[in-house]
Parts: sequence; structure tokens; C-alpha cells
Amino acid sequence: MAAAAAAAAARRKQELEWTGRVTAAAPAATADEAWALLSDFLAFHRWHPGVAKCRRVSGSPRSPGCVRYCEGVPGRAGGVAGAADWAHETLLEHDAAGRALRYEMNDNNMGFGTFFATLSVAAAGAAAAAGGCELRWEFECEPVAGTAKEALAARLQDGIDGMARRVQEALAGRRGDAAAAAAVAMEAANSGDVNKLGTSIAV
Repeated sequence: MAAAAAAAAARRKQELEWTGRVTAAAPAATADEAWALLSDFLAFHRWHPGVAKCRRVSGSPRSPGCVRYCEGVPGRAGGVAGAADWAHETLLEHDAAGRALRYEMNDNNMGFGTFFATLSVAAAGAAAAAGGCELRWEFECEPVAGTAKEALAARLQDGIDGMARRVQEALAGRRGDAAAAAAVAMEAANSGDVNKLGTSIAV
């Protein structure tokens, strides 16, 4: 029994012989801020520049078992002009304390067989010294026919670089809105009786 289990584990390890990790620094976002945006399993299209659509098929976005459908930006998928890459993916783990989510790619049109990935946010790396964070994307999968492992890693690197950029842009926008609102409130407070008079005669 133990020998059979060991053999099965060995076969699985051989099948998933492609493993790797790509990272991107986000110096303008704390780990908690970045995780608050990336933790929604159904909001992938908001942060990944290569994903045009992401919708729920079933389940809750922060609960294991949730299934999402993702569709890429139309281009040339499968050699067909104007077609888009697509995949159904299942959330396996959602670790809020560890700021990580793990998922599996299911049916897709990109040639992937078994594919697991973990997207996480860490208060580590060079960005942490400035109060920022690091986004990490790890993968383990079967080799993909017609694609080099380096090409897959490069594709994921482009994706996580884009996510880091979008997360920081979103946070900068929110901070700008907050600063503008604070300035308006301060101006209103300082205007005192003038505002009261203006309100009283505005009929």
C-alpha cells in the first residue's frame, strides 16, 4: 500500500515537473492594501492587464470551491485571429492570514493540462524597506506542448508586473480622492459663517 502511494506520488511529481515563481515589487502599496484588492478571486480582470473578463461560475469569491471563468484580451488564441484565451479555474485555498490564494486551472483553450498556481502578497523584498510589498505568483504544472517553460514564466512575469502597476495606480487614485475630500472639508470648515450665509439665501 505504501509502495503504491509512493509510486503515485513519484508519478505526480514527474507530471508536475514545471515549477517556478515570478515576483513584482509594489513599493507604493502595503501588503494589507494589496491583498485587500487581490484577495477577491472574481476580480482578476481588474488587476491583470491581459484578462478582459472574469466572472463567477459557482461559489463564493473567498471560499474554496469557487469556480471562475477568465477570458483574455482578444488576439490570436489557438491560431484563430480575434479569438481570446479562456479558462475555468477553481479556488482551492484562501488564506487571509497568509495573504495567499491557491487555485487550479481546469478546462481551457491554451494547452494546459494539470496546472496549479498560488498568488500571494508578502511584506518582503526590496519594496518592504519603503513600506511596500512584493507580489508573488508560483506555479506547478505539466509541460505544455509547443511552449518552453521560460516562455510561460515570461508570460506570468508580464502579468504580475502589470498587476503590481495597477494595484499601485488604484491605491494612488484612492489616496488622491481622499486628499481632495479632506481639502474640501478643510476649506468648508475654514469658511465658517460665509457658508452658513450662502446656504441661508440659496432658495
